[in-house]
Amino acid sequence: MLTLTVPENYGAVIAVALGAIPVLGFIHGSIVTRLRKGAEVPYPHCYATVEQCKANPKAEQFNCAQRAHANFLENSSQTMLFILAAGLKYPQLATGLGSLWVLGRSLFLYGYVYSGKPRGRGRIYGGFYLFVQGALWGLTSFGVARELISY
Repeated sequence: MLTLTVPENYGAVIAVALGAIPVLGFIHGSIVTRLRKGAEVPYPHCYATVEQCKANPKAEQFNCAQRAHANFLENSSQTMLFILAAGLKYPQLATGLGSLWVLGRSLFLYGYVYSGKPRGRGRIYGGFYLFVQGALWGLTSFGVARELISY
């Protein structure tokens, strides 16, 4: 029988994984919704066309916000899982890395949408989130999973 014991300070892990990350997702969605009207991109269309972007700079900004949001959705679920799993053995480290990931994703969003750099190149501001995500994957794969397999 497998017994799972969570550390005393696991609440901080949960706060980052199931609190901060979903809030950041809500912020992404809110920005996309706000920019859609100025971009003149009607539902159900997800992105402005190249022609719309050439004619309206707000359409390009909308596309950047939409892409930042999509990229966030592509990465957030696995990151939440990595934080929750790594936090079982390394709660402080998982909390710290998770917080750093949220910071990186926030800078990624800001740079992508508001930096004014062409083709969303401002997203590089927060690009370090990938290294943090890799560290969380490593903690989960080689720290926690290895220990669970040994049972």
